[in-house]
Amino acid sequence: MVTLDEQINLLKTIGADLERKIEALVIGGSAMMFLGAKTETKDIDLVLMREEDFLLIKKILKKNGFTEKRLRIIRGDYEPKINPTFLEGMNTRFDLFFKEVVCIKITESILERVKEVHQFGKLVVKVLSPEDIILMKCTTERTGDRDDGKSLVEKFKINWDIILEESLRQTKIGDSVFPVFLYDFLVELKEDLKVDIPKDVILKIMKIAEEEIIKAKKQPFRKALAEKIV
Repeated sequence: MVTLDEQINLLKTIGADLERKIEALVIGGSAMMFLGAKTETKDIDLVLMREEDFLLIKKILKKNGFTEKRLRIIRGDYEPKINPTFLEGMNTRFDLFFKEVVCIKITESILERVKEVHQFGKLVVKVLSPEDIILMKCTTERTGDRDDGKSLVEKFKINWDIILEESLRQTKIGDSVFPVFLYDFLVELKEDLKVDIPKDVILKIMKIAEEEIIKAKKQPFRKALAEKIV
């Protein structure tokens, strides 16, 4: 596990080795630590928007003793076109993503909602909003992500309209029926973890998910996925 101080020291190490400024998004538990919603995390998650930056960060981590591992990430029947790179060190792991996280593509709206910006040498780190962290948490099927979702809802005043709108945006620009993932995630939070999610939010996302499945069945490239979901 990595604490906030340990995460900051690792980011400083990367920033000190850079010869030019690079911007990265910090997501997941790494972002939650910056926002004060978590005290430690299993890995440090970074998203790079330029391929040359992605490769440079990977090169620096390898120089500092990290070993690359490639793993497939699948959400339901959706597999991302660009799989992340995992780099393991003695006490932690970096997860590097390029432009998308599982089935979420980084949109301008996500970038506009960045909550905090920190600079470590030539590394500029942008922290996602609680709403966007929740959206990314629902792309996995890990128990820990449900616990993180609970912590975020309890700590912050979540703007559910932002989450609903972004779920639709992701469906339009991606290959998944994203609101289905979101609906399943929120239902689990409410029913299993007793998280106080407004009933009207659950009903809205359920209706949106049903409508998007119907639309998907009419589109050849999404039809098979929609039929498996139902």
